[in-house]
Amino acid sequence: MTDFVLVHGGWHGGWCWRDLAEILRARGHRVFAPSLTGLAERRHLIDAVTGPDTHVEDIVQLILWEELDGLTLVGHSYGGNIVTGVASRLPERIGRLVYLDAFVPTESNQSPSAMSNPARAAEIAASRRPDGHSDPSGFERWVSPERIDWLKTMATPQPGTCFGKGVTLTGREAEVARKDYIICTRHKPSHFWQFHERYSGAPGWTCHEIDSLHDAMIEAPEALADILAPAG
Repeated sequence: MTDFVLVHGGWHGGWCWRDLAEILRARGHRVFAPSLTGLAERRHLIDAVTGPDTHVEDIVQLILWEELDGLTLVGHSYGGNIVTGVASRLPERIGRLVYLDAFVPTESNQSPSAMSNPARAAEIAASRRPDGHSDPSGFERWVSPERIDWLKTMATPQPGTCFGKGVTLTGREAEVARKDYIICTRHKPSHFWQFHERYSGAPGWTCHEIDSLHDAMIEAPEALADILAPAG
């Protein structure tokens, strides 16, 4: 039995992991899929977010209060920043670190905007609202056409400080011995391919490909579960 902590990406919430969590629980694992502060059912707290470190603190406190140890920590997209920050704080609690089509910051305060390709950075900048927060965009790259209308009802604005700031790193994230990178092959071109290429064959890393658009946990939960925790 493995404890999984699933960290969603920008504009999403814990809801996006429902299908995957159901599969993992059916295979005997425990799953925690919180919504980060200011998003989904916690959207009323959006102005309380001072940057990605707020979200790191969300996950650090969950791990401590649930007394988790040896867990598998999964970060999707923007969530890759958050799981790296958590690993920098609590590497001794993490048995495996998984990046799902996600950012992998390598230095403190490296922002998602700085790691994005110019086209996506401009798209996010264009979606910035008068209150400083960003409306969701890019749905056609996230899920198949028949699910876009549903996704639009679920996605909520992203706190405005989250893309221009990076997480605080101590360097201790390097202590996590087992790391995986999963690239969504139908999400191309994207800035996430740079990380897949960087870590393919790197010591301590295992890279995978999944036939999916960006939201593999929605588009291909069974295939994703097979990478995270094969049945049997």
